Amino acid sequence: KIPITMEHGYHQGHVKHLIEYADSEYGVTVNVIDGEFSSDKAMSAVETFIAQGVDGILLHSTDETVIDQMVEEAHRAGIPISTFYIPTASRSVPHLQINEAKTSFEMGAAAATKWQEWYPDIPIKIGVIDFLTIPIVQEHRTGPFIEGVQSVAPDAEVVSKLEGGGNIQKAMETMQDMLQAHPEVNVVYGANADHALGALAALKNAGRGTAVDGVVDTEIVVGTDATEAELLEVFDPSSALKITQGLQPAINAQAEADLIMQIINGDVAFDEWLNVDTFDKFISFYDTPIDEATEFLAYQYFSEVDLAEAISNK
Repeated sequence: KIPITMEHGYHQGHVKHLIEYADSEYGVTVNVIDGEFSSDKAMSAVETFIAQGVDGILLHSTDETVIDQMVEEAHRAGIPISTFYIPTASRSVPHLQINEAKTSFEMGAAAATKWQEWYPDIPIKIGVIDFLTIPIVQEHRTGPFIEGVQSVAPDAEVVSKLEGGGNIQKAMETMQDMLQAHPEVNVVYGANADHALGALAALKNAGRGTAVDGVVDTEIVVGTDATEAELLEVFDPSSALKITQGLQPAINAQAEADLIMQIINGDVAFDEWLNVDTFDKFISFYDTPIDEATEFLAYQYFSEVDLAEAISNK
């Protein structure tokens, strides 16, 4: 297994579920090399696994064209390989796709609906902390989110879309830059949990990012992943981060293991395009019971936190 990064909570949960499920369901051992958000690191990991003579490779990397090269290397060695979230440019091997367009659109529509409910006379100005160079993020996350906002508020305007990098610190710095150029931003979308949390930290440092009983003061922040840190903000009535979509590492890991085993066993062609979809969960302060969100964290992210208790003790 080559995850895109092990720095993020989602991928940590995914890998842990994958190791447990592959062992219990198939009696298979999963070895992991962190791709570290680098095509070079991922290629090196593929070469290492080829040298080890593994039975199959699960690949999540950043660049579709370079992923094609990794697939060619594995196939020359006679090793099946499947891709996750970001496919090959040639669409040449089985692929597991988190189909997030529906929930991304739903989040955008929900954020716009709430903003218009609270501030009907203030036009929506969208700011996005993004993975600008990853097309699948634009297709499944950012694009549908913006469409969702504009389905409710056709005059909503994207005033800034900036690269958030791979961690909270970079996202925070990016949000600081955005606020300098566009202080009018009032709907902020982070393309993953670190983007949303980094944006929220920058907003709080600027005296913003707050809410009263769930009604935001200056902007509504929307994220993606639904990690423990993110949901602690979503369900805090004083935080401006109020909506996210829950990636499901348990579901995705199981689907990934099932797919590579089908390839290894000859039930699925190793060198033909097959797209398998999984889906996210819409989660919101306004629509999701906090106990349901706590159960989601426990199952998907191995969390032991009780959201209601943790927030009441803040």
